[in-house]
Amino acid sequence: MSLKNPRDRMRSRTSFETREASGSLPGHHSKALRRRRIIGPVLVVCALVAALAALDYWANSGKIFDGVAVGGVPVGGQTPAEAGRMIDERGGEALQEIRFTGGPEEFSLTAKEIGLNLDTESTVDQAYAVGREGSIPKRIGERLEAAWGTVDTAPVVDYEREAVRSELEGQARRLNQQPRDASVSITGSEAEALESREGYTLDVEATASNVDGALEDLSGEAEVAGETVVPAVLTPEAEEAAGAAREAMAQPVTLNAEGEEWEISPQDTGQTLSFTPRGGEMRVGLDRERLRGVLSDMYAEVNVEPVEAGFRVRDNDVAVTAGQTGKEIDEEAMFDALEAGLFNGKRDYEVPIITTDPELTTAEAEELKPTERIGTYRTDYTLTSDKSPERVDNLSIASNAINGTVLAPGEIFSANDILSPLTYNETKVIIEGKEEKADGGGLCQVSSTLYMAANYAGLDIVERHPHSSQLPYIRPGMDATVWFGALDMKFQNTSDGYLLLREYVADDGYIYAEIWGQPTGKTVEMDSEPEYLGADYSKWITYQKVTDEDGEVIYDDVFHEDTYQPLIDEKGKTIAPNSEELNIAPVNY
Repeated sequence: MSLKNPRDRMRSRTSFETREASGSLPGHHSKALRRRRIIGPVLVVCALVAALAALDYWANSGKIFDGVAVGGVPVGGQTPAEAGRMIDERGGEALQEIRFTGGPEEFSLTAKEIGLNLDTESTVDQAYAVGREGSIPKRIGERLEAAWGTVDTAPVVDYEREAVRSELEGQARRLNQQPRDASVSITGSEAEALESREGYTLDVEATASNVDGALEDLSGEAEVAGETVVPAVLTPEAEEAAGAAREAMAQPVTLNAEGEEWEISPQDTGQTLSFTPRGGEMRVGLDRERLRGVLSDMYAEVNVEPVEAGFRVRDNDVAVTAGQTGKEIDEEAMFDALEAGLFNGKRDYEVPIITTDPELTTAEAEELKPTERIGTYRTDYTLTSDKSPERVDNLSIASNAINGTVLAPGEIFSANDILSPLTYNETKVIIEGKEEKADGGGLCQVSSTLYMAANYAGLDIVERHPHSSQLPYIRPGMDATVWFGALDMKFQNTSDGYLLLREYVADDGYIYAEIWGQPTGKTVEMDSEPEYLGADYSKWITYQKVTDEDGEVIYDDVFHEDTYQPLIDEKGKTIAPNSEELNIAPVNY
């Protein structure tokens, strides 16, 4: 039997049953108590912050938060209308023009020139939005930043960037300048240093970028970006060079050569001075070309060209014309001596002279001179259809140019080299088998005559071309045509001595070619025969036989084969190779 009140027993059970149903244990009860202790203060803080935020909102309602500025202008605590007036006042004054400072000279661009416009309303809206727009952390962050410092927003400004660049490019053309090196001016015998000048280059892109900064801080002042260019030679270096020039021109300079004396005046010395920038310095020297001009009289008297020994035929013999040693000023040695001494007070110089031997001395000419005629040939110039004086004159012009030519051992003779520079009369020529008029008729007869003389002299033929048609003045197979720039006649001096070439037009109707040299011991025989002689063409075979001084045959065979087409005269008439009208010349050696 229980003495407890039945109601108490019921309360106690209910309580116990409740604990069992919830699974509560004594440890869990203590953790719940700790959570309630933490959450409580947090809720209190949040409530406090919310209250402060609400209080801050109502306190700053309709005003820009404290700590906010626009382009350095503090607008915190102002209404948008008040802030707008402040921005208009500051911007209206500062942004009337953009002033560019820091360059060689200041300049400005007006707001009108660059289309500058300050959007006050958008600028104020941007300042008013600080701490009010964006995420909660962003707004809180901006409010804290404004509370502890300043949140500076940029004004909303629009301008024509291309107009700014265009104006700056114009300023660059005006301000940019190349640096000027210091230099030395010579007047008479006086030397003066000309000062250097710095150059400048305006950086258009960088300067244009600085305009944005001038608008952001509402200062209206942009820094000019540019570079000063330093000259390569500065004034002190030029002054030093001018001093060296004065020393060089202090007194006249005397040059002595072979008992003669020449003087260079201070004024002439000044004309020959050169000033060369090098590594930031200025080197003073002599302009050798100008000095050569100043000393032209001395050169004319001292320098003597060497004279080559030569040969001339006299009474069927070859005589040697004496050579002569030359002399000339040793320019390099003389110029080096002048440059070394002129700037150190030296005024007297001995001119160095060197002797120059001719390529062919008298002694060498005597040893290697031609002693006899080793090859001859002649052709009849009266057999051609053109018997005009102009053609005979052409023969003389070309023959005289060849006459007296000397060939050293191993040297190659070229008809074109000698004949092409000359001026000739217009006469008949044969071009691709047709008679035509052109300058130089008769030259092929001159070259053909000499060609055969070279063959009989036993020389090596380097180049030879036949005519397209048979010619009456020389046997087929023995002709050698020339055509300037295309066809040449060449042979080489394969003997051990010098050769002397002679060619001349005689009054007997023949051109004569002679080759004089030292005996080769060779005997040459030549002939040509037709293999075919018809109306349509002819083919000729040329033979050559060469024997040495002992009579032994060195060569005896076909020399070459040539084909000739019919000749068409100036009237258009065709003359066949086998025509009786066409003379076949003998071998005229």
